[in-house]
Amino acid sequence: MKFKVNFRAIDFDLQSYKEKLHQYLEDWLKQAGREWLNATVLAVIPTWSKASRATFQKLANELGMVIPYGPQLSQKDRESLGLAAGAGSGLELDPSLYRYHFKYRSTLRYLAYNEYNRAVYGQGGVFSRSGLTHPTPYNFQDMGHIAFTSFCQYTELPDPRKFMKVVKV
Repeated sequence: MKFKVNFRAIDFDLQSYKEKLHQYLEDWLKQAGREWLNATVLAVIPTWSKASRATFQKLANELGMVIPYGPQLSQKDRESLGLAAGAGSGLELDPSLYRYHFKYRSTLRYLAYNEYNRAVYGQGGVFSRSGLTHPTPYNFQDMGHIAFTSFCQYTELPDPRKFMKVVKV
């Protein structure tokens, strides 16, 4: 007596899935970063001498955004100071270790002061006798955290089942 048997197995295309996952995470991170910048810079940080907003420009460029400045209220244009103070910001993608993040770093003294303190004229580098357009402390980091976590709620990774197929053994 003879029996004919057809065995089948499931093959998972791991390399294709990793490529799809990397592209998805890179795109997702850029959108999450744009949400963060919208909630921090565009909603909270005012333009005075351009310095504070300019610290975010390197990160914005890597995310495909431009930071608008609006009317400059200061007599001095300090955009170059802000650009230098924002060095070290940007995207960091490492698919081999599955690390995807963006970082923002600033050494601009008065932006840090305004983030945590109630700024008044003559303290912490406040230049305006009439005060700031947006009251301080800014708490932009808290605003960014809220925007980022809200965006994360709707994240769905690529479906690995789409990378499986039945093969004859």
